[in-house]
Amino acid sequence: MRCEICGRKIQGTPKHIIVEGAKLVVCKICAKFGSETPVATTQSKISTKRTLKIPKKPVQRRVKYISKPIMFEEDYELVENFGEKVKKAREKLGWKQEDLAREIKEKESIISKIETMEITPPLNTIKKLEKVLNIKLTVPASKISETPPLSTKEPSLTLGDAIILKKKKK
Repeated sequence: MRCEICGRKIQGTPKHIIVEGAKLVVCKICAKFGSETPVATTQSKISTKRTLKIPKKPVQRRVKYISKPIMFEEDYELVENFGEKVKKAREKLGWKQEDLAREIKEKESIISKIETMEITPPLNTIKKLEKVLNIKLTVPASKISETPPLSTKEPSLTLGDAIILKKKKK
């Protein structure tokens, strides 16, 4: 064993001292730099550190729920007032939020956030809610095109057209 202050090999019995709050095992020469501690308390702490090995638990990643309206699959989307529908159906059955959470194997806080529409639940949770509460939370997606149709009256300029026009002016 080596001295934790000077690094020399400790001859005889090591001294256990405290230097500025740190517990050190030192030689007889370096023992004067700190106050001596009782050997019994220091020994028991050292032995427990060696015998107790606490395995680290793997870090569980939390699933982030999307809070904006989303489309499921390609032909269904979530109804606008899904939170209200879930709450009314739950109350109709006479259940508390914790009862519903237990039934679909989700956390009570998730049910609360769904009912207040703070989050948009994932598809598997929606399917469970529809089955347990006997309600419909998804509707066929609207066939409205997101991009407006191009007008045939006057052509619009593109960035490429602007570059060509600039070259022509020179």
